[in-house]
Amino acid sequence: MAETTQLELVTPIRIMAQQAVEMVVAPGVEGLFGVLPRHAPLLADLTRGVVEVHENGKVTDRFMIDGGLADVSGESVTILAERAIHLGSADAAQLKTQAAEASDDEAAFLNAAIAAL
Repeated sequence: MAETTQLELVTPIRIMAQQAVEMVVAPGVEGLFGVLPRHAPLLADLTRGVVEVHENGKVTDRFMIDGGLADVSGESVTILAERAIHLGSADAAQLKTQAAEASDDEAAFLNAAIAAL
């Protein structure tokens, strides 16, 4: 069995993910970065983009986030995001409807999520 790190992705509204994973790739303000088990401690600012969860050498889950903070330790990565959408269960038509009724900033986030689907 491969080593894992504990992922927790949290928004102000709810916990989006809480699971053991092999790797997480996150959109840092200075570019994408990966987190593997036993990663050196790191605190990173995040930008709007996709967080990828990797298992068995492939992407198994994806979340669109709207900026935030990643707190990485040797055993875990905690992502605190302003907003997040689970792309695996998102419905493009529903997101388009929400974007049409949203503020400019939220509409831009929703349209980015639609593009990532």
